Amino acid sequence: MFRTFGAYPTNDFGITDALLVSLFAIIVVFAVLALIIGTTTGIQKINDKINCATKINPSPENKILEEDKDAVIATLVATIDYQREFNTDVQVNSVELIDEE
Repeated sequence: MFRTFGAYPTNDFGITDALLVSLFAIIVVFAVLALIIGTTTGIQKINDKINCATKINPSPENKILEEDKDAVIATLVATIDYQREFNTDVQVNSVELIDEE
């Protein structure tokens, strides 16, 4: 009714077969690593392109933005407030520091 096998079934699986299986496993691991490296490199290049496109470089006449972080924040807040009030597209052309004297 039941077919019993020995404690150690015998088969023709030798050292060469084991080496082939190990070699295949190593190739699969390196292929997955290459895929991960390629994917992260591609994502990094895309991210660099996005950062270059969205980086705000102050023009030479707006040197105050390079020196004063509060001026940058004030400019952004004023721009957002103007855009919300008038519902139009806004572009900042220049920033000037006005002395209160």
